[in-house]
Amino acid sequence: MSTAVDAITRLVNRALSQQVRPLYLDLDEDLRLREWRGKPACFGLPELQAGMPLVDEIPLLATADPATADPQSWRFVELRPGHVSHVFLLRQHDGWAIALLDAREEHEAQQSRQQVAHELLLLRDEREQLLAELKQANRLKTEFIGRMSHEFRTPLASVIGYTDTLRELRPEDREVQYHLGAVSRGANHLLNLVENLLDQARIEVDELALNTEACDLYEMSDEVEQLLRPIAEQRQLSLAWWLDGDVPPRIWTDPTRLKQILINLVGNAIKFTESGGVSVEFNWQDDRLQAVVADTGPGISDEDAARIFEPFQQGSKGRNGKGAGLGLAISRSLVQALGGDIRSSSQLGEGTRFEFDIVARTVQGGRSSDASTLRDRVIVIADDDPDLLALIKLYLAAAGCKPHTASDANSAKAAAKRFTPDVMLLDINLGSDDGRALATDLRGSGYRGRIVSMSAANDARGSSTQQDPFDAQWSKPISRGRLLDDLAQLLR
Repeated sequence: MSTAVDAITRLVNRALSQQVRPLYLDLDEDLRLREWRGKPACFGLPELQAGMPLVDEIPLLATADPATADPQSWRFVELRPGHVSHVFLLRQHDGWAIALLDAREEHEAQQSRQQVAHELLLLRDEREQLLAELKQANRLKTEFIGRMSHEFRTPLASVIGYTDTLRELRPEDREVQYHLGAVSRGANHLLNLVENLLDQARIEVDELALNTEACDLYEMSDEVEQLLRPIAEQRQLSLAWWLDGDVPPRIWTDPTRLKQILINLVGNAIKFTESGGVSVEFNWQDDRLQAVVADTGPGISDEDAARIFEPFQQGSKGRNGKGAGLGLAISRSLVQALGGDIRSSSQLGEGTRFEFDIVARTVQGGRSSDASTLRDRVIVIADDDPDLLALIKLYLAAAGCKPHTASDANSAKAAAKRFTPDVMLLDINLGSDDGRALATDLRGSGYRGRIVSMSAANDARGSSTQQDPFDAQWSKPISRGRLLDDLAQLLR
């Protein structure tokens, strides 16, 4: 065994010696060289001769402590430019024993590691800086989209509202109905695209808001069906809409989000179906609303099915069509936010089926409002958009209300003082004025009637809090039916 140990010891010592090329020096008390073993040139030293002083060649020897018997050592000593060594010093009874080990490769490796570590620190700092800039950019983007929300949705509300009003005024004129129908479909299509883009921005920064309220499921279904049926008929497709008998007429959910999901799914089904039709079915089980949207279209390949729920992705059938590729991604996020899930199944050439379910609760009792609730009610509408102001006034007047209009905060305060309205409808972005500040001022001045904020922001609709000056918050565009029904509910 000792022979083997000796053999491996010699092998390792030889390998180490070849790597570090040791130079051994024997010095007297005066640090003069007595003898040596090794290659001085490897350490940048001149040719050695017995008796020559080495303190000039190895200056750190002057710092050696002659009183200690403990070994002394210095790492990475640069004896000459480009020559780095480890120096070991051992005190002898009549002098010094010195060993120099070549550390150039080790020093270079250490410097390389330090450089890598430094670069990693720089990359980490750069990454943190980029993340901070990205968060800031996302925040600015969300704020920008929020501002643009008002700019898009307010004129679209006017277009949709006036189009519906004109269609009611000229029901016998088929040509007018055809043209106005095209305008209405285009405006609603734009509105749905805007809503999808706004929601996608909010989803990216985890700011998607839900506003739960009592929803008339039958009325909401009729709205979606009436919106999409002309498009289906234009493509010569059937559109069947079924509600199981167990489905309650009114449920607690976010009607705006549910309507958006249905428009996305049914609209997609109509867009990609060439013949046959689309069917929509609702079922109810254990406080969950279940819906199925099925079509007789071309189906979805396995490759497309794996990515159709990703933002800005479209299947191969839709890449040359309309849309931003957000409908299914938004629908999945909305369904999940409503406590459910969405699934798809498809066979090429046989159509596609989307199923989703959401958590909902039944609203006890039916609709309690009627036309008499609004008759002779005094309503003040404050909005900086004259077209929308006139449209809402038209809606209210036709319902028997006594509407008054204001275009800014001062005229709204004057109207509140003069007419003592039952309800004040305030645009949250009232030109250069702030609708919330106006509502706070009205409360401070003693107004005790109802105050409703109306905003084009995508998540404005909801209920007030105890600190909120508003009794309710509604989003624009709002249909005439919903406006009148919500007012009646507010005043009952």
